[in-house]
Amino acid sequence: MEKKKFLSTRYNEVNVRKGPGKNHYVISILLKKCIPLEIISTFDSWVNTIDVEGDVGWISKSQLSEKKCGIIIKDTHLYSFPDIKSKKSAIFRKNLIIKVKKCKKKWCKVKHKDFSGWIEKQFFWGPG
Repeated sequence: MEKKKFLSTRYNEVNVRKGPGKNHYVISILLKKCIPLEIISTFDSWVNTIDVEGDVGWISKSQLSEKKCGIIIKDTHLYSFPDIKSKKSAIFRKNLIIKVKKCKKKWCKVKHKDFSGWIEKQFFWGPG
């Protein structure tokens, strides 16, 4: 199975278009940096993406970043180590955007503001 590829929004305001090019109308605007987007395909300097909600659209490559970001899809604890028996240091709520540092089989080391630790992959959407 091919690993899914993700990019994230580079700015706090990113236009999502119906097709690849500024001649296509804007169907939505993403209003936060680091929103994870799965790559479906590319055309010239445009990327066809799908978001956590399943919405599809085209974004200019200049508006996207290689930063690994994820979005919490179900409330979860942040653990000190990749083990549910390790110390819990925070609760991450649904829709929180996190930075993904590295991943192992079922766990990823993530960061949000001053909080850093491990969460299970099943609780977030994004690169893993």
